[in-house]
Amino acid sequence: MQVNLMDNLVNAVFQVVQSQHAGKISALATRVKSTSVDEAASLNNFFNTEAANKALAAMLSQWERVRCTNQELAGLLRGASHGFLTEKSQEEVQLVWTGPDTNLVPVRRSEQILLEVIESAQDTLFIISFVLVNIPAIEKAIGAAISRGVDVSMLLESEDKDGSEKFSGRATIERLQIEIPGLSIYIWPREKREGTEGGFARVHAKCAVADQSNAFLTSANLTSAALDKNIEMGVNVKGGSIPQMIHQQFIGLIRAKEIFPFSLNRYEPQKKIAASHIDELSSGLDPGSVFELCFPNEKVGIEETRRFKVLSANDELPKNNSVVLIRHQSQWLIGKYAWSKQQESEGERVYYLVMVRGFGTTKKFEVDENEWSNFMPTAVEDFSEG
Repeated sequence: MQVNLMDNLVNAVFQVVQSQHAGKISALATRVKSTSVDEAASLNNFFNTEAANKALAAMLSQWERVRCTNQELAGLLRGASHGFLTEKSQEEVQLVWTGPDTNLVPVRRSEQILLEVIESAQDTLFIISFVLVNIPAIEKAIGAAISRGVDVSMLLESEDKDGSEKFSGRATIERLQIEIPGLSIYIWPREKREGTEGGFARVHAKCAVADQSNAFLTSANLTSAALDKNIEMGVNVKGGSIPQMIHQQFIGLIRAKEIFPFSLNRYEPQKKIAASHIDELSSGLDPGSVFELCFPNEKVGIEETRRFKVLSANDELPKNNSVVLIRHQSQWLIGKYAWSKQQESEGERVYYLVMVRGFGTTKKFEVDENEWSNFMPTAVEDFSEG
């Protein structure tokens, strides 16, 4: 309990220091050193803005819970401020531009930066856009990221003004699900949006963030015109706190159930079926049955719920990078799977190496060549209408 309380205090200290000049934090630390924890309220309203004083009040509240010494709190303030400013000094920001080139300032183009962000991802990649319209280079890079084990998630607009299916958002999402197996696509359901005059709120943000460390924020949608012809502007931020904050904002939307995995059921969450947790799943599943499975996505730190269909021996082997459930050595493996044919350097043994990755530590196992024809994942992620 004390560890959790201290973590809360450290987080509260960070909220205070991240918007303040080092000199102001130094002055606060000096005041803290001469103030006992029972006199914490006397430090309220130390700053000049309401937002800063709100963060300060939250920190003082945590201090009263932890009851560490004033010297310790002062040290936390100075250390957090120094660490934050050091990290911020390492932040690199570049202007990104599409359109007429004036040759007055050095700029880089939107598609080039977006490709670099995608190609840099090793663990996680989040992309948000109003729409994605047939950009082969971008889609190829996303597929390659998934193949190397990156957990790739995308939030796209999916609703038309009148709720019809004329808008290409739905068609695009369905195409992407087929052409890029393993891509997690999220939508913002209509019932979650506030109404506006003559319509409703939209997914209007355009950004990509890789590994919480490399972010591209832009006015450009994912269309060939926007990335190559329109006048569009953005920034590429490497390092610092901004990429991490964008990542956490996306995760927060998932945890708060503001956005959901796409389904064919009127852009709403998948029709509710009895959900099982992977730790409680039985080994006997009926071929053709559909169920929802809860499991931890360790890479992004959330509990996911996805819908699966149990496969039979007569089904086709799911595509490479499809999200599958595999029973191996009395354990359930879940993730985006891939396989490759191997031959031992010495000897005549030929086998298939199967990898399951994307949500946590990569799992590998071998299937002998003479057993490969009988190999089949237990279940595959299901996108059909329920």
